[in-house]
Amino acid sequence: MSLPDPSSLTGRPARLLARFALVCALSGALAGCFQPLYAENATVGGPALLDKLKDVEIIQIQGRLGNEVRNDLIFALTGGAGNPKGAPLQMIVSVDSSTSTALLNSSSGLPENQIVRVTANWRIIRAGDEKKKTVAEGAASGTATIDTSDQRFANYSASIDAEKRAARIVADQIKAQLAAYFIRTANAPGSAS
Repeated sequence: MSLPDPSSLTGRPARLLARFALVCALSGALAGCFQPLYAENATVGGPALLDKLKDVEIIQIQGRLGNEVRNDLIFALTGGAGNPKGAPLQMIVSVDSSTSTALLNSSSGLPENQIVRVTANWRIIRAGDEKKKTVAEGAASGTATIDTSDQRFANYSASIDAEKRAARIVADQIKAQLAAYFIRTANAPGSAS
């Protein structure tokens, strides 16, 4: 094994040091570009965005799964403060659930694993609008998997739990879509809010 020529190493540490200094300078300059969406000092979101999210009343959604999505949405939008009555905006949500088989047992032909999918379509209307004209709308979906067994109650319980997990994903997606809508409308030319 031969050692490198010492004369070739003299420029190497200086170049490495220069590269390191450049990377540090660039990362320091870019560090101020990142702002969390819901941060208190964010110029884009911040307290104004949190207040706008709290100005949305979630209208009753039918069924057990609809109630799960509604409760998760209320908590996500208000931080646990409850559904705001008399809010200027109202959200109407329709929820659906489906189950598909992911894996089949080759000997019994019964499912071993299933995918539970929860989908929701939502729209925002202004409170008191008799025509119920849509201000914003969107769709969200969430999935969760379950392992099935030969026990019916265990499968039913696992399906309910999977729907609850998928409902939380749906609520988080709707919150993100709603936040994006409020930011877009706040930054739109000629917007007063």
